Amino acid sequence: MSFVKKIKLCLMMFLQFMLVATFWVQLSAYLDSVGITGTAFALIMSTMAIGSVFSPIVGMFADKVANSEKVLFVLNVLVALFLLAAFYTSDPTMIFIWLLLAMCAYMPTWGLTSSIAMANSTTESFPVIRVFGSIGWVCAAVFALCADWFFGKMIDGTSIPFACAAGVAIAAALLALCLPPTPPSGKDQKFSLVDALGLRAFSLLKDKNMAIFMLCVVIWTVAFTIYWMYASFLTSLGVQKVTPVLNIGQVSEVLFMLLLPISIKFWGIKPTMAIGIAAMVLRYVLSALTPEIGGLYYGAIAVHGIIFGFFFVAAQMYVAKKAPKSLEAQAQGLYFFFYGIAQIAGTFFSKWLIDTNTQQIVSTVASAVGTSASRATDWETIFYVEAAISAVLLVVWLIFFKDDTKKVS
Repeated sequence: MSFVKKIKLCLMMFLQFMLVATFWVQLSAYLDSVGITGTAFALIMSTMAIGSVFSPIVGMFADKVANSEKVLFVLNVLVALFLLAAFYTSDPTMIFIWLLLAMCAYMPTWGLTSSIAMANSTTESFPVIRVFGSIGWVCAAVFALCADWFFGKMIDGTSIPFACAAGVAIAAALLALCLPPTPPSGKDQKFSLVDALGLRAFSLLKDKNMAIFMLCVVIWTVAFTIYWMYASFLTSLGVQKVTPVLNIGQVSEVLFMLLLPISIKFWGIKPTMAIGIAAMVLRYVLSALTPEIGGLYYGAIAVHGIIFGFFFVAAQMYVAKKAPKSLEAQAQGLYFFFYGIAQIAGTFFSKWLIDTNTQQIVSTVASAVGTSASRATDWETIFYVEAAISAVLLVVWLIFFKDDTKKVS
């Protein structure tokens, strides 16, 4: 792989993940500022997960019809248009519609960029390219910092990040036109309704090992999802600068993404992903102990890089090795399909778990003092439940999953 080609692929990842981080990180603050709560709030925050469901269909299009880089160009242009539309409205219904359309166009690009990177490099070098996505996520804060430094204006909690993200989407679309040509690998094969609906990739689940793998991905995602609500936990502890503290996890992600190829080379896929699951158990145990010991949340955030890199990204590498050449993009789409479905389930499960334990604390306090009390959340119980789910997943992974990628290679 030439140096110029590698630079283009790295920049592709950088812009693609910077795009969503530019507005998604502060989205909940913006919704609060315009008074969007309840069901409308939950639906808007679920648009990313809903968008993932369409990944197999886009993958089919890239495998059967058009060059992947051209599909990426069109998707990014659509994302820019929908985000600009969201920028110009404050109506809850219209925000939901525009963000839903934007995420339906954007989320399939996660699998698409992965298949483009792997098709034009090697599976082993993928983490080095993918790490620029994590760097892009961290660098998305540059818009807010520049607005504050040069104009004295805070844009977090406003609709301005939508416009900033639209600008990044246009840049990503233009870059897509400069990417290495990635023609559809299954263009000459017979096309059917199954292909049109992006369902061909589901045939991979006939492989028992792949089915077990996807089941583990679903369980992992359900347990992982509560991390996106970690800001509420930190706020309850009195942490003032939540965003900088959470960025410890992003820095960790960059570091361990670079270590991922080394881990896979010396230990293999199964042990590497097992380490990622074990790190998630550790995160939730540390989180549960934080209210009593204090300060452990730093460690809980720091292991994010192991959890995300050693499981989430390693999983993409496994899928790439398992998938036939004609289903490369669809296989990545299938992975993100299950990730999206599990993220939706995980979001509602996490909300139910938090609400249930919050209500129990409120009732106890209120009955003790004989008056109404402020809401409090039993985070210790919540995180022990998440730790238990992660521990069960680790056992299932070690017993039932078999690393057969060497045989496939």
